[in-house]
Amino acid sequence: MKMKKLLSALLSAALLLTGAGLPAMQVRAEEQVQGTANRLSASEQYVAAMGAGWNLGNSFDGVDTDLSAEDKGETAWGNPVVTRELIRSVKEKGYQSIRIPLTLHHRFTSENGVYTIDPKWLARYKEVVDYAVEEGLYVMVNIHHDSWIWLKDWNGDTKVQEYAKFTQLWQQLAAYLAEEPRQVCFETINEPQFSEYPNVTDQQRLDSLNRAAYDIIRKSGGNNGERMIVMPTMNTNHEDEKIQGLLTFMQGLNDPNLIATVHYYSEWVYSANLGITGFDEVLGDDGNTARKAADQLFDVLTDTFLKHDIGVVIGEYGLLGYDAGEDCLQQGEELKYYEYMGAKAAQQDGICLMFWDNGSGIDRNDAAYAWKKPLVGTMLQTSVNQRCSYAKGLDTIYLKARTKKDVQIPLTLNGNTFTGIEGAEQGTDYTYDERTATVTLKSAFINQAFDRLDEDAYGIFADLTFTFSAGAAWHQYFVKYGKGNAGSANGTVTDGIRIPLTYNGRKVRRATAYAAGGKVGPQSGWWKYLQYQEVFFADYEKNQLVLTGNFFADDTVKGKDGLIRLEVTFFDGTTQDLWLSISGNKVISKRSLEQKPSVEAATVKAGKKKTLKLNNVDGGAQVSYQTANVKIASVTAKGVVKGKKAGQTKVKVTVTQYGKTRTVVGEIQVNK
Repeated sequence: MKMKKLLSALLSAALLLTGAGLPAMQVRAEEQVQGTANRLSASEQYVAAMGAGWNLGNSFDGVDTDLSAEDKGETAWGNPVVTRELIRSVKEKGYQSIRIPLTLHHRFTSENGVYTIDPKWLARYKEVVDYAVEEGLYVMVNIHHDSWIWLKDWNGDTKVQEYAKFTQLWQQLAAYLAEEPRQVCFETINEPQFSEYPNVTDQQRLDSLNRAAYDIIRKSGGNNGERMIVMPTMNTNHEDEKIQGLLTFMQGLNDPNLIATVHYYSEWVYSANLGITGFDEVLGDDGNTARKAADQLFDVLTDTFLKHDIGVVIGEYGLLGYDAGEDCLQQGEELKYYEYMGAKAAQQDGICLMFWDNGSGIDRNDAAYAWKKPLVGTMLQTSVNQRCSYAKGLDTIYLKARTKKDVQIPLTLNGNTFTGIEGAEQGTDYTYDERTATVTLKSAFINQAFDRLDEDAYGIFADLTFTFSAGAAWHQYFVKYGKGNAGSANGTVTDGIRIPLTYNGRKVRRATAYAAGGKVGPQSGWWKYLQYQEVFFADYEKNQLVLTGNFFADDTVKGKDGLIRLEVTFFDGTTQDLWLSISGNKVISKRSLEQKPSVEAATVKAGKKKTLKLNNVDGGAQVSYQTANVKIASVTAKGVVKGKKAGQTKVKVTVTQYGKTRTVVGEIQVNK
């Protein structure tokens, strides 16, 4: 890591002087860093110098796709006008590179097959690029949302308008920025994707576009002859087939000034919170975790691109639930992801990690440009330079009452040493076992904090700051919680429903919805839990559990009247059932709509048959039957009893519906 920092600093200085009549970048770097530079290609050196990166998202890429609407430019998606001070703050936070996505849709005119970028838009974009250059940042220029707005419809024919647009826009962009120093690199297209057409593959079309942009840039003069060109995989995905497709294409160009790019938002069920919130929580039957998935990402990048001397920029990374609501992600488990990603990138020369920020990260309306989530910001900035430590378990411990036992918190140190807890005294308030890296908090210390909370109040009663020899501090929270109650409400299939639910300090971990026949809701065909925010979310301020219209619009629910049980699980380990009844467009919730199944007693003559009558068993339920004495009566899988000889026996009926299994027992009388 130290070697990478040294290379980065020296190469940054070298590149800033490009154009002053000095030798080529890689030669200077080799002379100054000797052995380090000798083992890195020009591409890897450049990426190493880019260090940690940040995306100016939802500014120049923000766009109204309706061409009849007024173009609000860089404020189209709600962010303020970009200032020099914002760019300076990015530099001051320790970032060495910035990606500035650019959408050209709505910003060019067309006449007789000629597409012309709005000169004012181009000038303003260059102005912000120059802000970054003047701050000493590496800059990645790219064409952004055009990929899915219009370029996705390209059928592979170089004579059609999509290809003409793409090539003409790059001709203008490359020429306009040709004199920018080589610390500015060009990314050909963001997240390429294509509609399906016969006789042409996605990779063939991407190769054609990458080749077209490459030829245009290299022939456009200025510093573009040797400028670094960044090329994406299909969908900027790191799947093997897509990695290999780009690798083969780039090797065919035989150009040392090429960089590959992928994007990474971790595993979806963790990243977007489909009930998996732990960084080390098992994601599925294969035993994979978000941490292991990150390892696999860096392994494949190393074994493909870096193995062939091609540097890699992870042009966007983050978590999909980051801006989906304050409580979408479990904060401590989110921090562990950022820590690990920063550490993995820092360990590997030739990989640059660029955080995607659409305005949810740095507060662009704040004069000081502070992070909206301070702990996340601290972790993002710290993790690229040093390892950070944290608790092995969750950052929150829930207590219903005063504790009679001491509380142990095992730590993951990542090479650091534990140095203490702010405001607490070792030996009196806690002890530390260095051998097992475990902090033991004394019950008296915890209870003292617990008692400071009003008797009828719930929530955080302690925020303990754990400090270490290096890296960010770790916050360990203690929360008092109590049992909550659900109330009645009315809603609609169209708009969803807000169900009254007192949380009393509890936080929702996950939820699953069941109809009589099993799981329902989006992804229920292959997954266990609903997606937080998209399908359901907790409104803690209003004490409501919200089930959105997206739930009722899913094919497993849409147009189907009946009962649904929503099973909500909390981080304290408790669960709560919420029952819904759908009738047409109306949805109601009550404390409980469940009616427990039962089986009626049956009388049958020996040698005769009779079907058992079940109550409160709905269509789609799974039912099994078993008699206690098969010599008196037998029962089929469909509940048909056959009397064999006179006597009494019992029948056990097991009913699985609404995600619950219940067993009921009935009497069978067999007469002669």
